Amino acid sequence: MNQIQKRTVYISIVVIAFFLALSLLTQHWGFFLWSVLPVFIVLMTAFSKKNDKRGNGK
Repeated sequence: MNQIQKRTVYISIVVIAFFLALSLLTQHWGFFLWSVLPVFIVLMTAFSKKNDKRGNGK
């Protein structure tokens, strides 16, 4: 796992925890439920990136 993927996982955990706490405090679970799909999409995008064998980043 490279540095960008690690950072993406950490940010996703923070975002999910924030919306979970917000949902627990307000008792409106829509905040948490609407945040799950975008975070999942971001994680899948980060882990489905093809690595370039030459290392020129394109």
